[in-house]
Amino acid sequence: MFGGNFQTWKLHSAQDYLMFFAYIFAGVVVFWLIAKHMGRQRNHEKAVEKVSKRLKRICGRPGEVLKNTTLRLPEGEMTFDAVLMDKRGIYLVKTYGWGIRIYGTPDGAMWRREDAARKEEFENPLLELKKGAAEITKLMEEKGIQNLKVMPMVVFADNFQIPELYLGYGSYSTTYQELKSWYKKQSGVKEVQYDYNKVSSIIKEITK
Repeated sequence: MFGGNFQTWKLHSAQDYLMFFAYIFAGVVVFWLIAKHMGRQRNHEKAVEKVSKRLKRICGRPGEVLKNTTLRLPEGEMTFDAVLMDKRGIYLVKTYGWGIRIYGTPDGAMWRREDAARKEEFENPLLELKKGAAEITKLMEEKGIQNLKVMPMVVFADNFQIPELYLGYGSYSTTYQELKSWYKKQSGVKEVQYDYNKVSSIIKEITK
């Protein structure tokens, strides 16, 4: 990095000092640009995009991910960041683009997310996701599909660091960085557990 006779611990000339501070300035600029780029990625749209892409890579076959999907369900339309169909069943996905500490309980009305600069309370996503799961289960049973597993999935995708989750057992939540290992534990089956083609067809029929 430091060529010629330049030594940071032994500056002899004005040129040495100039080079030293130029390197420091360049390092600060690079760090600032990286931080700015990462900051632009900390939003809901980017979180949906990258979580959906990762789920597509890890879900295997048969499997598919429908991003930003609105379903026409018996009690009205519901929109999900993603709908994942895999060997085990269906996952209804909600993502969050920022938050390095997440607090809440599986049955609490509100959760809270924080980073170094802000705090925000938000509605417990499990309540809406579980409602959607019940609606889909009801619809599938009416169409002759029994014992289909429909599950919520909440993914916190802050890219500054791995979010710390203080949500308790049964929160169906993970982080983007730990998504692959978490998913494999949730959906570790070798054979398809239901009539995949029929379920996939029904989901696409009710997709708006």
